Amino acid sequence: MKSLKILSLFLLFAFTSTSCSKDDTKAPVINITEPIDGAKVTAGTNLPVKGTITDDTELSEIIVAGNKITTFTSKTSHTLSLDLIIPGNAPKGDTNIEITATDKNNNKATKTIKLTIQ
Repeated sequence: MKSLKILSLFLLFAFTSTSCSKDDTKAPVINITEPIDGAKVTAGTNLPVKGTITDDTELSEIIVAGNKITTFTSKTSHTLSLDLIIPGNAPKGDTNIEITATDKNNNKATKTIKLTIQ
């Protein structure tokens, strides 16, 4: 009987440790629909940033041009829709917007959108 209890405990431990462990090595996926890469923007206006960010397990944070987002549409997905202000005194020329998404296992993805400020 003692052997049966030990075997039961061993099987319970083996089942729990294999069913709960998940090696997440995939970074989130960033899909930006607006602005398009290479867009021309005017200083002193708002720039809409739209798209989706998904992860196969769970999102942790999204940073868009320095703006941190930690509340998401769902655990594994976020619909991005925000306006960035392009200051009226922004230097004219080429610049970038960087979007970084991190999941709960610290896998990161970064998307860079090139812009020209006019």
